[in-house]
Amino acid sequence: MKIRGPKGAFRVEMQREHLQDRTIICRYNPTEPGDYLISVKWSDEHVYGSPFHTHIFERQEDLDRFLHEQNTFRHAQHQWRDEI
Repeated sequence: MKIRGPKGAFRVEMQREHLQDRTIICRYNPTEPGDYLISVKWSDEHVYGSPFHTHIFERQEDLDRFLHEQNTFRHAQHQWRDEI
């Protein structure tokens, strides 16, 4: 697992839940707001959906504004498609 963020790559804490289990628990606590790219590989191949893109917000208001803008964009996109 690899995480890249505003200040480059970061250390990720990983541990197996059980020795016989193939599940690995990964933890990372981002310290900076911004865009993050999370790459998860198994046997050197990306798992389905990887890499994952996410955005960390500093304040709830920033998240609310982002979500409002996304909803406004999606609504406009649907209207545009209906007109075509």
